[in-house]
Amino acid sequence: MKLKRRHFEWIGIAFLALAALLYSQPEVSISGNESTRFAVIQAVGEQHVFHIEKTNFRTVDRVIRNNHVYSDKPLPIGWGLGMVHRVLHGVTGWNFFDNYNLLIYLFNLGFSGAINILLFVWSFRQFCRVRRGSVPLKFLLALGMCIGTWLFSYSVTVNNHTPAALAVLGLYIVLEKYRRRPSRRLAAAAGLTAGLVAAADLPVGAIFAVAAVAALWLLAPRRERISAETACIGCGLAVGVWLLLLNYTAYGTVVPLYVAGSEGTFRVVNPGWAYRMSYLFECLFGCRGLFSYQPFLFFALPGAYFLWRGGRFSRVDKVFLVAVAAVMLFYLFFTVEFGGWAYGFRYLVPVIPILWLFAGRWLLEAHFRPLKCAIAAPLIAAGVVTALAGAYSPFCVAYEGVNSPPGHFTRSVRSTFLGNVFAWSFASDENSALTRALLHHYGPADSMNFLHNTYFNLKRPDLLRKVAERTAQLLREERADQHHVERGSAEDRKQ
Repeated sequence: MKLKRRHFEWIGIAFLALAALLYSQPEVSISGNESTRFAVIQAVGEQHVFHIEKTNFRTVDRVIRNNHVYSDKPLPIGWGLGMVHRVLHGVTGWNFFDNYNLLIYLFNLGFSGAINILLFVWSFRQFCRVRRGSVPLKFLLALGMCIGTWLFSYSVTVNNHTPAALAVLGLYIVLEKYRRRPSRRLAAAAGLTAGLVAAADLPVGAIFAVAAVAALWLLAPRRERISAETACIGCGLAVGVWLLLLNYTAYGTVVPLYVAGSEGTFRVVNPGWAYRMSYLFECLFGCRGLFSYQPFLFFALPGAYFLWRGGRFSRVDKVFLVAVAAVMLFYLFFTVEFGGWAYGFRYLVPVIPILWLFAGRWLLEAHFRPLKCAIAAPLIAAGVVTALAGAYSPFCVAYEGVNSPPGHFTRSVRSTFLGNVFAWSFASDENSALTRALLHHYGPADSMNFLHNTYFNLKRPDLLRKVAERTAQLLREERADQHHVERGSAEDRKQ
């Protein structure tokens, strides 16, 4: 029986559902990003408040305001899941005190796992709109995006980056539909979707809101430009007003707490031109690299060029190419933040679906397709390996540039990929060849410091005991070697 398009779609959904069941995390790290959102979920769902000091989640991502402790993250995701938990808690009685790991697992599975499945379905349908290329190849491209990028690494826990990526892809699809059949309903949907991007990631949302308005201006028939843009901006502002009212209800201020309550997420610093060039390299090709972790995305660069040159680049494509470039320029040139303890350069996760679409569409073109597939296959496979490593601990101990002091162990263990592999390998078999090779590569002191901080971040006391035992063993071996050297020196002096 020949498989049809819908069969491939259901196979992909089943595969990603199984991956979500296996990889979704039943615990949060203490580095802050997940735990602060789960604290809001518990506070809203069980206590009907926004302050988090009475929850059983401890986080560094917090702000003290009006004698209460609040999360400093934007509210929409935590509040929305908190309202879901309020219903769940009312029906089942489950709570984060008695059903801690179960609830964390269920929210990670239901929220982030479902988002990854939607990313697959939407991208697969976009690839199926390309006239050239077989359905199995389009299926593999869509599935490769969802298991071979940071989208999978972050799909195992609640975060704001994969929802932002889904909203960006949704905005692209809405505007493409508008291009084919303009209507005020789709213009309003574009404004609503742009607002949802901002709800998940404010800087990215601001850039894509401008992109949505620009696209409508270019796409709308001249007589309908004003009404289309009015519908778009009106819906976008409605979401913005809702966000401001949500902030005011929670904190008494319309400004998010990461702006009103602290120094802000993105500090303005000037570390010098040499460091900025190092930062740029690390975020694109180095220890946090967008292209070193997901090398297939590099196909997006020639893909965009040849699609544009070949006349197969729509106005929506051109606007989104500029918007993606603007997001990358903002994070790479106007900040020097690595994103804290996190896998890869997490700030660029929202643009992955668009870059992957450009790369995949170029691959589907008839010219040199067998050669392009031969090159792309190992690149996608490499991305799958790095994505699986990221799923072990998406919010992991990581090198932070100027925020990592001289001599800090993360200046040695820079790659979050190798760091996660090292932590997984040591947990699986502390005497394996891979563990011993990485231990030798990083040195005993930096290795033990890294593993201790990693397992403390993951709340793994069993592995902390293993690290303590291995550290004691290494110290005994070092003393024995030193004693042997001193004894040999003494015998040499006697002779």
